[in-house]
Amino acid sequence: MVVKINAPTPHCSTSLQYNERKVEEGKAAVVYSQGLDDPNNPLETFERYERGSRRCEKVSFHMSINPSKTDGMTEEQVVEFAKELMKGLDYGDQPFIIYRHNDIDREHYHIVSVRVDKEGRKINDHQEQAKCQKLMKQLAPKYGFTIGKGEKQEEDKTKKKSEKLNYQRFDPEKGDAMKQIEELVEQAMKYHFTSEEQFKMLMRQFGVDVDYQQVRRQRMMTFAGIDPKTGRRCTAPIPAKDLKVPSVEEIQKHTEEAKKEKRDREKERVANLARIALKNGKSELHSRRILRKQNIAVVFSRTKEGKIFGVTFIDHQTRCVFKASELKGITAGQFEDARMTKWPAEDREWKVYEEPKEKTAAEDAADTLIAAMAAERSRRGEDEEIMRRGRHR
Repeated sequence: MVVKINAPTPHCSTSLQYNERKVEEGKAAVVYSQGLDDPNNPLETFERYERGSRRCEKVSFHMSINPSKTDGMTEEQVVEFAKELMKGLDYGDQPFIIYRHNDIDREHYHIVSVRVDKEGRKINDHQEQAKCQKLMKQLAPKYGFTIGKGEKQEEDKTKKKSEKLNYQRFDPEKGDAMKQIEELVEQAMKYHFTSEEQFKMLMRQFGVDVDYQQVRRQRMMTFAGIDPKTGRRCTAPIPAKDLKVPSVEEIQKHTEEAKKEKRDREKERVANLARIALKNGKSELHSRRILRKQNIAVVFSRTKEGKIFGVTFIDHQTRCVFKASELKGITAGQFEDARMTKWPAEDREWKVYEEPKEKTAAEDAADTLIAAMAAERSRRGEDEEIMRRGRHR
């Protein structure tokens, strides 16, 4: 997204005539207007304001809005963004008109207004461009766009940012599985998540399968690396006791602290992008790709028949994990409805694009056995410690 405020000129007529000519040529269209005496003749209103000007020589206001193709903003969102921007720049009560242009490779928008109010007083334009940039930073999470200096520069910036945001994944070819898992758990603990299930989903994103086992009265965790090619485990499960990782209690404490955090701006960002994916996604895979471009992974919880009953979003840009129910206006039912009515027939069949396959019965049994052995080692260690303390008394 690039927003540029052009230098003011003595009259608004030039900008208006230019845009109206483009409308006549079929290369532009009026998408919104406010405060005009006659929407078909905006110049009449602007000239009336100009005549009432008090010592203001340059009264024109002209701003261009250039969304990037990667922003994925709808026209309705661009208009709402423009209205918020105008309000923030103190032009919210001014008459203005918004044109959409198609005279270059991509759509862009022009806003034309006047710098004096109906009393003839000049609107304060001190450091207007800097103020505009500050407003854009505030509105970017809400509308899901990336701020840039131009189409190519913006794409390069987005690419570099994506590269920096690329999280680490388990790599079987690197070896030293224990060290990799420890580093990946440390990476996960920097994220905002509010349940053990979200922690497990997050770790799957990092290529690690986490399993909880109840052994006697103690809950144990095991970790196993996942082969990215097959989606199955490629290492034996490793007990948490053998790794330098947080305990079950420490992870629970993390989730409880996360529940106290509102994270409203982060939720708004994900909700807006989820709406774009729902509206524009032509299939499940396409919807995933739309979100992935914004560094958001989506995990669907399904029945055995493939029906979507839960949706979890993992935003790697803000390092937050949210359920659909935590986001305003987003439900799992909307994605299920898209699967049944909008996405192609093959998406109605049970498919897995990113989630690893379920564990086999043998893997499940191995987890229980390994967790039990870890619990026994832990119990013996505690007993030995008690005996050692007793001998030293």
